Amino acid sequence: MKDYEDISIKLDINIATITIQRPPNNFFDYLLIQQIANALEELDQESDCRVIILASEGKNFCAGANFSQDKEMMNKSNPYSKLYREAVRLFRTRKPIIAAIQGAAVGGGLGLALAADFRIGCPESKFSANFAKLGFHQGFGSSVTLPRVVGSQNAAMMLYTAKRIKGEEALSIGLLDQLVPSEELMSQTKAFASDIASSAPMAVESIRATVRGDIADQVEEIVAWELSEQIRLQSSEDFKEGIAASLERRDAKFSRT
Repeated sequence: MKDYEDISIKLDINIATITIQRPPNNFFDYLLIQQIANALEELDQESDCRVIILASEGKNFCAGANFSQDKEMMNKSNPYSKLYREAVRLFRTRKPIIAAIQGAAVGGGLGLALAADFRIGCPESKFSANFAKLGFHQGFGSSVTLPRVVGSQNAAMMLYTAKRIKGEEALSIGLLDQLVPSEELMSQTKAFASDIASSAPMAVESIRATVRGDIADQVEEIVAWELSEQIRLQSSEDFKEGIAASLERRDAKFSRT
């Protein structure tokens, strides 16, 4: 397996584990998503790999974008085009993915979690589609993936309110497939992965392709729209206020401008 700067890969008895290594918050950018996509494509070629676990080191699974290190993002004409090209690649790989979610999966981090087939979390897991609180439009294909997982009404609730969904509620709305004690997160995720790995691998890949259908094409189409809306909204005063409020840890005062 190749060496990557921000992720590690371990293959053990038909189960591969990709671990994001940007603790404690594992903030994303296009380079991180590119590395994950490259790793998934590499694992597609490994006959010994039948299922993939996506995990991360540190406090949070992926706490979104790091606005404190990219304060000028609102001045960029096209901040996410590279990211979304890489994100589409996540949906074009063939093998089942299970995300092990500890702590927060926020914004694009939620989008990354939704790229997986299954999500296993703990009571401390937290999910938020926080885009509206930033004066922004959702991205990462979550316009397609979030309703697919939790239904249109729950997706609208999460997107309109940016409500933080904790582990038990996430399980109740389908955002999590299993809820386990935090200390058992990886062991239970590996147990579920073992159940998948014990099935016929060619059959699993075939069934997965049928179940997921044209999701990769849907994501590729929707990210073009998401990006156009993000570009439009990033010039607004509300976006500037949303980012400032997030950095200053205060409630935003939006003006519809």
